[in-house]
Amino acid sequence: MTTIATGESALQKVPPVIEVIHFADPWCWWSWGLEPILGRLKEVYGEEVKITYRMGGITDSIKEWRKEYNVIDDKSLKAWTAESVSLTKMPVDPEFILKTRAKSTWPACIAFKAAQLQNEELAELFFRKLMESIQVEAKNGSNEEVYLKLAEEIGLDPIQLKREIKSGSARELFEKDHEAMNVNFLTLLFVNKRNGKSKTVGETFTVVEYEKAIDKLSGSSLRKRAPVDILGYFERHQHSLVSAREIAVIFGTTEEDARRRLKVLSNGGLLESRTLGFDATFWTTKISKKIKIQSLTMEELNASHVSELRDNGSETEVGEVITKAVKNLYTEVATNPNKAYHFPLGRKAARFVGYPKEEIDNIPETAVESFAGVGYPHATNAIQKGDTVLDIGSGSGTDVLVSSLRTGPQGDVIGLDITDAMIEKARKNIEKMGAKNVRILKGGAEKIPLGDSSVDVVTSNGVLNLVPDKKKAFKEIYRVLKPGGRIQIADIVVQKDVQKACGLIPQLWADCIGGASIEDEYLQLINDSGFKELKVIDRLDYFSESSSDNTKRLTKTFEAQTIVITALKPV
Repeated sequence: MTTIATGESALQKVPPVIEVIHFADPWCWWSWGLEPILGRLKEVYGEEVKITYRMGGITDSIKEWRKEYNVIDDKSLKAWTAESVSLTKMPVDPEFILKTRAKSTWPACIAFKAAQLQNEELAELFFRKLMESIQVEAKNGSNEEVYLKLAEEIGLDPIQLKREIKSGSARELFEKDHEAMNVNFLTLLFVNKRNGKSKTVGETFTVVEYEKAIDKLSGSSLRKRAPVDILGYFERHQHSLVSAREIAVIFGTTEEDARRRLKVLSNGGLLESRTLGFDATFWTTKISKKIKIQSLTMEELNASHVSELRDNGSETEVGEVITKAVKNLYTEVATNPNKAYHFPLGRKAARFVGYPKEEIDNIPETAVESFAGVGYPHATNAIQKGDTVLDIGSGSGTDVLVSSLRTGPQGDVIGLDITDAMIEKARKNIEKMGAKNVRILKGGAEKIPLGDSSVDVVTSNGVLNLVPDKKKAFKEIYRVLKPGGRIQIADIVVQKDVQKACGLIPQLWADCIGGASIEDEYLQLINDSGFKELKVIDRLDYFSESSSDNTKRLTKTFEAQTIVITALKPV
């Protein structure tokens, strides 16, 4: 058996298009006020936008700084802080500077630069924790004991952090940031990394102007994703204290609505609320490996999901929005397979759903790395030597290449996909494997670009649940099959109606949940399309392998699972 090398690297990750530079200071309430804005940009634009924190450093002497701004007496300082907070609407202890008795903001800034030298991703989390510790909990984040403890809590090496500070390397980087600061703490600098064009936006704490700046600077070319899942957001921010203001900005709702949703989720034991001494409430994730993952009540489900699209708009418009969300997600899966997704991905996923090791060892690793199937349709053994096979939703090429091994060189395998990045990747993998009997077409299941009675087998893996008009899709599958032709399909089905509970949420469709049909209705649809001898040959709790507790909870709510089916078109 010839084994394709499994150590080949993935396609090069697409670099971010826009860099957002924030000259900040963990002591600065303007930085804390901009945190929801930056969080919203991360959620909407994903990795196409990079947030860069550079340390402006408010002052090396808080005493002199208070003189400069004429807030020498404590009452004036407290009033100034309260006035600023009324603009940002992010809760801050108005007496945090007085309570901490700090002498300088610079040590916290230098500690952050030391964290950046160690790990960029953790440094960003460290900056957030510094702001919370200082401005919300009124701890002296410029104190070595405080910032080293925070560093350790989030996974940084405090010894290395201390070493970088002591060596002077972190201070040197801070001084470069401080010297380079050419905007104030209320302003973000946007830079297009492809053409060097830039734009600044500031003096506002509403997100609209910032998104407009990115869209204009990028030529509206970025893939935008509307945040919809509050529990999912908390899962990605397990170390954070999150306010209703932050949720309102991230999810595009009102603070009153955000607070209502958060109360429902905390009453259900899914979040914990924490009210601090200055009468501000924050919410955090309940983190415990002992907590059993339970399904959600309908009230909790609706509280967590902020629907961007319900049953409004024409059928065509709804379909276009859903298709766009699907394309965006699977473009990311194609170009960034090393990222953590809510569903299993790659070689580990293929083995989990049932692909034998010897089978996928014959497939290029660059195909397997973006494998996002939900089952093992080939367990039906529907494909025979010499067959013409159509794979609907061929992705990066794993299933078309497995099919080509089963048909042999005398067979013909056709892949069909709607995502350009997947098509490009699949074609490269076909060439890499030297599979002369495989080709990829662009198109979807609702309008298959093949003639009547032209294929022996239609296979699909986790794709038909993504299709808005499933009735039309199965009619098309029936049309292109030869009499006596067979289907082998792995797909996600549910026992409870997702759309009835959540409305039409395109992102849930892309995540293989929102478009999943109730099992009985799904099977009836196949029968109504004219197929006979329909059999369910396997079932799998696919989402049990998800790295996300929130995904497990959501799919448990709807009793989502994979079914593998086969049926034939009568002669």
